[in-house]
Amino acid sequence: MNSTTFKNEIKEINTELNNIAEVSWKEQKTTEYLATYLNGYTIERFNKTGFLLQIDGEKKDAIAFRTDIDALPYRLNNELKVLHACGHDVHMTILTGFILKLKEMNYKPKHTLKFIFQPAEELGEGAKYIVEHEREVFDHVHYLFGMHVRPLNELKKGQFSASIQHGASGTIYMDVITKAGHAGRPWESINSIDIVMDIYEHIKRINMGSNRNYSIKMTKINTMNGQDNSIPGHVRVTFDIRANYNETMDELITVFNKMIDDSKVKYAEQDVVISTRIDGYTVAAEIDTDAKELLKKAIRSKRFECVDTIYTPGAEDFHNYTYALKDVKSTMLGIGCNMEHGLHHPEMRLDKSVIFDAIEIFYQLLMDIDK
Repeated sequence: MNSTTFKNEIKEINTELNNIAEVSWKEQKTTEYLATYLNGYTIERFNKTGFLLQIDGEKKDAIAFRTDIDALPYRLNNELKVLHACGHDVHMTILTGFILKLKEMNYKPKHTLKFIFQPAEELGEGAKYIVEHEREVFDHVHYLFGMHVRPLNELKKGQFSASIQHGASGTIYMDVITKAGHAGRPWESINSIDIVMDIYEHIKRINMGSNRNYSIKMTKINTMNGQDNSIPGHVRVTFDIRANYNETMDELITVFNKMIDDSKVKYAEQDVVISTRIDGYTVAAEIDTDAKELLKKAIRSKRFECVDTIYTPGAEDFHNYTYALKDVKSTMLGIGCNMEHGLHHPEMRLDKSVIFDAIEIFYQLLMDIDK
């Protein structure tokens, strides 16, 4: 296979992955397409969607590579569109191209290779599911490598980072239940919105400091079954909570819970009920130094500009693997691609020639580890 033929094949794969883009846990077409395309290999389907592709090496000690496979839903011009606006099509194409390059080069790995095509990253659920229900995937795995395309303010084309310090994030849902009433007789009721806003004033003080390593923001407020001329007795509020590091997130959650407990005491005599729960929790990156140094060496060997670590407030469920699998050394390749508009924007655009650069970096990485 010559270079032009290989590049055309990779471009066709990427085009098809965009044509069949699917949301989290619905990636049946994507799974079927990739598993069929790679049907000459040992493939184990996961119980839901996604799969593991394994190439046996001379020894059982394994190196794992992971890609996410889901896309994002958007309503554009009153039509539902599913788009790879987070670059997962690029990640899948890189991993598929890496596997095809190994075949083309007739590469015989010393380590067993495991390629994880993981569903439901956008919900923060896919990695947790595999750890809980497909844990045998990580038998004998010593290293785990992920990847993510990066916005232009972090990396430009030709730049790669050997790690990405994603933050921890979660969604907090709070319900405040009081006594509803008619807006014409406010003295007969307790306005749940007033209590929510009182609590939110305390939350805003948490964000007022100069420290930008954490934040809590109100993102939604809904009166439940309220009317325009009634005082609501039930309000549901959504908060986005983030911190750069897991220890900071633990402290932030403790502060938030203490504030809620104080509010419960404050309004106890008025029979106000305040309840909270946290959902969609994703841990922050815990980067392994050895894995990062290996990736740095591979980046520099291919003569690309290497950035040690980039820091981002965004979240990534890849880090749930590291958090749960303490013996696995992991890091993520950050890929500069001259991205326009940014991640999760429906008009996000990037230079897809970086697919071939990333394939070469992973190939070099594997050769270095196999030495």
